[in-house]
Amino acid sequence: MKSPVKRFGAAAAGVGLVLALGACSGSGGITLPTNLPTTISTSITLPTLPTQTQTQTQTQTQTQTQTETRTETRTETQTQTVTATGTPTTVTVTSTATATAAPQPEPTSSGLPAWAWVVLVILLLALIGLIAWLIQRTRVRAAWDARLAATRQTAGWVEDSLVPQTMSKATAEEAAATWRSAGPRLLAVDQELHDLTTNAPDVERGDAAQQLRGRLSAVVAAVSADTSTTAEMGADEMRARRATIQSARTELRNYLGATSTHR
Repeated sequence: MKSPVKRFGAAAAGVGLVLALGACSGSGGITLPTNLPTTISTSITLPTLPTQTQTQTQTQTQTQTQTETRTETRTETQTQTVTATGTPTTVTVTSTATATAAPQPEPTSSGLPAWAWVVLVILLLALIGLIAWLIQRTRVRAAWDARLAATRQTAGWVEDSLVPQTMSKATAEEAAATWRSAGPRLLAVDQELHDLTTNAPDVERGDAAQQLRGRLSAVVAAVSADTSTTAEMGADEMRARRATIQSARTELRNYLGATSTHR
């Protein structure tokens, strides 16, 4: 079947041929056929455009479930259908997204555990006890040192004052009386040195008290032996006793000068 355009072209060609023949034949020797169409259709029918039908279906389903583990599930489904009159075409797009949140850890306390507090309390009590012990030990040593210093002063008085005063008496009776009057004080200092030796806070202090007591006892014993004699003594014996007294005094004096009380 010929299209309208082709028919229009054929008719136009026929008209042109007739006009050409008429011009060539001057007197009209050619007779045109009478059955030629006198009307030429100029209408053109265009094809109808295909209709488009677009169907879009979108389905979205969202399910969210929240528990202690916070699990979230999301599902998205998208379907698109495009239909044409010529050739139907269907396009389907499916999108699925699943998001799962990680489980959140249980909140923990930022404070110290119970056993740590117990350890801290024990350490604190131990520190307090150590400080108290150090303070007490310092006080004990200070008191002991003060007592030793007093005995040193007494020992110095014996060597420097009492012995020369006793030995300077004119008679043996006067010397003996002077020495006996100092007897209680001499016994007290000897007992004090004994206690200091026994109750010394450390070995060094105990040795110091014991050495002082030994040297002081040597002086006391020498003077007591010299003043206790009632009979007449010979010159040699008197010189020997005085030499013993002088030696004991010298040793005590040197010891007091070389040592000092502990601080």
